[in-house]
Amino acid sequence: MSLTHAQFLTKGHGKTGPWIDLVNSEEWDTYGQRTDWLDDPSWPIYFLRQWHFAAPGRESFPATQFKELRAALRKSCESLLAGGKVPHHQLQALNYALSVVGRRQLIQRQNELQVEFVGEPHKWNWILAQTAFTFALLLSRGEETRVKICQNPDCRWVFYDATKGKTRRWCSDKVCGNRERVRRARARAAG
Repeated sequence: MSLTHAQFLTKGHGKTGPWIDLVNSEEWDTYGQRTDWLDDPSWPIYFLRQWHFAAPGRESFPATQFKELRAALRKSCESLLAGGKVPHHQLQALNYALSVVGRRQLIQRQNELQVEFVGEPHKWNWILAQTAFTFALLLSRGEETRVKICQNPDCRWVFYDATKGKTRRWCSDKVCGNRERVRRARARAAG
């Protein structure tokens, strides 16, 4: 089942969304070993299911395009975390991913008519555009201060901080937060 643009937004994807899974598809373990999930053939299948995208038929997965968008998202998040803005080069990469062929269409929704942009949902470029769109939507809503990078130096996952005071420090308090607390306790004990 493929979601329409409006359904996609109403399901909450405008806050976290597929952009966060894409940016975290490259990870390092505690030994510094890098895993690039975009090279794993099971990752696109997971991604499509997770975000309710229709499978693009026989079209092969464009890993290079997804890696380029991922790099732009990661660099944008790092710039935001440093208190800056999204650099011009990353804005260009996001705009490139957002540019898909489509048309505006008037659609009846329960009690109202809505104008919606309709693209080709069974193509990878549409999926890439929707992924970039969720990040762009977050920026346009002024929520860039909620984008954080896990403070565990062995993790560095990007996450959306939904706490009221924007005080979350780790992608997972139970995993990375606990590891950090254990490290500090051991350092104090050895100290």
